[in-house]
Amino acid sequence: MKGHLYKVTLEHLQDAKGQAVDDSKLVFETRNHDDIFNIVEIMKGKMDIDETDAIAFAVGLKLFGEVMLNNRDVELFKQFKPHMTDFMKQLKKQ
Repeated sequence: MKGHLYKVTLEHLQDAKGQAVDDSKLVFETRNHDDIFNIVEIMKGKMDIDETDAIAFAVGLKLFGEVMLNNRDVELFKQFKPHMTDFMKQLKKQ
């Protein structure tokens, strides 16, 4: 397969009440046509949000966007594509 290969690890550290959570973890590998680390660096300066939010936003957007591209024949993604295209154009203008 083409693209950059990433290993994503998400650990659940606390619940909504601030209590520690026991070893809840998601780990998976995924590919993306973009260098997500480069995108994260670009996003840190693009929007007026703090660095942690910029990182979360960039990673989430890139993961979501790649799933949309890989599954473009899924009806829900077909319906959402024009909105995603408009959103990405606005984001790139910033």
